[in-house]
Amino acid sequence: MQPASRSPEAPHYRYDPNFGDRRAAYTSVDAQTSPAHRPELAATFVAYVEGETIISTINGNHTVAWRAEPGTPCMILGQWSDGTVHVKWPAIAGHYMVDGRFPAWVVAKDPGARLAGGGRVLLANDPPPGRRPIPERLVALGVLLVLLVVLLLVPPTRDLLGTLAADILHLGR
Repeated sequence: MQPASRSPEAPHYRYDPNFGDRRAAYTSVDAQTSPAHRPELAATFVAYVEGETIISTINGNHTVAWRAEPGTPCMILGQWSDGTVHVKWPAIAGHYMVDGRFPAWVVAKDPGARLAGGGRVLLANDPPPGRRPIPERLVALGVLLVLLVVLLLVPPTRDLLGTLAADILHLGR
């Protein structure tokens, strides 16, 4: 599924933490019947959604505004019998997860998204298969070994290294 266009014509919704019928029954996404066999469904926002949440920091609790634009990836964790959905996504600088109850029209399921470990697999996390590079230490050790063998093959260098080794051993006594 292509992300929704980020056009100003997309609908807007202001998050209301008291939205929905409090007596509505909640149903989690069933991992047995979901297409990816996961306890969540991949989705994207199809509306501009704005709100605020309280985060705890070392300096106390702070109210922080957030905004989700059309095309923003999210996860649907469940739904209520009144038609509202339970949505979660990393909203504030990609670090703080916002979790809330929204009208169903603000998100659309994204069946083509790849999921792993309770979240999406980003394209950057799915590199093409290739050879692993040779470790730098191994390359340096190989160069050093080749250099040492070449030095030992040259007679004047071999004699010089022998004399140097004898002098070092003689100093140790």
